[in-house]
Amino acid sequence: MNRIGKINYRQINRISPSQFYSMKNCAYKSILAEAFEKKPLLPISPTAYLGIVMHKMLELISKGTVSSEEEFDFQFNEQVKFQEETLKQLGYPFFVPLQKNVKDFGMKKILLKKHLKNRVIRTGSARSIKIDSEKWFESADKSIGGKIDLIIEEGFETEIIDFKTGGITHDVLDDEGDVFSNIKNEYKEQLKLYAYLYFEKTGKYPVRLSLVDLAKQKFTVDFTSHECKTIFDEARELLKATNNSINNSIFSANPSVENCKYCLYRPACSYFLEYLKINDSFNDISGRISKVVKYLNGNVTVFIDLPERSISVMGFIAENLQYFNENINNTIAIFNVKKEASENVYSVTRTTTIYDQ
Repeated sequence: MNRIGKINYRQINRISPSQFYSMKNCAYKSILAEAFEKKPLLPISPTAYLGIVMHKMLELISKGTVSSEEEFDFQFNEQVKFQEETLKQLGYPFFVPLQKNVKDFGMKKILLKKHLKNRVIRTGSARSIKIDSEKWFESADKSIGGKIDLIIEEGFETEIIDFKTGGITHDVLDDEGDVFSNIKNEYKEQLKLYAYLYFEKTGKYPVRLSLVDLAKQKFTVDFTSHECKTIFDEARELLKATNNSINNSIFSANPSVENCKYCLYRPACSYFLEYLKINDSFNDISGRISKVVKYLNGNVTVFIDLPERSISVMGFIAENLQYFNENINNTIAIFNVKKEASENVYSVTRTTTIYDQ
């Protein structure tokens, strides 16, 4: 099984605009990611691997490398094959093929292909437009840096575009209780950081900040130069404070459903494991093994005592029996289980992972 062992904390040299919002909500997540050299402790969703494919395809389309349906199909298949090989090498062959393991795979491919005829990002005379994609920008002190998806320069005007393959907006309530859609704050702050990095490099701010989704919808992010500078200063101070906490070995975290649910480093987070004792919103279990039962079909069920209840996790394979028997009365953590209809009953999934505690 898996064991965390001693965590070797290390300094974070740079944060990216895409990382800033998450780090602001819980810096300890970024600290753990750096400590484990950004190698996740839990399986990444196959949807994320298709997201890498889609982002790469948007880059190739923007550069003009892919301009026909034939080129699109070839490059798309090549990119999918590469990610599937990566999954196999990481020990996740059950996610292959992606087409059968990602919801709405075919629809996402169709929406992606529509970007071949993208008129959202091309206006005016081609001669007067300069387009750069995946261009690296970093601050003078190298503390903040990242690649901008697309930069369109037309005369003296510049637009920065960031592609998103997931939802860009979320529903919020206004002062009168009415629901309206608003761009997610993390995306707003990300683009404003890019705008400041662009300013620091070129001496001028872009005139537009935009987000484009898979359906080719374009969303404009309002900004001022003051907002961009303020967020940049905040990001730099956050990095400084985080590194100070590493130097002094004084850590804290902000466990919540929003911060922890998709965190790939939660097996190493003592704050999360404590939070798990009082919050059953997660598909994770941490407790003492009280009993193990092997059934005639070879399946194994583990009974685990939690602080205020006992639960069972069923569906383990017979090869796990010896481990569980050797650890009766020991505490373990089981991640990515599935809640069944019956109360206090869970089952194993393809991504269930066990860590000693």
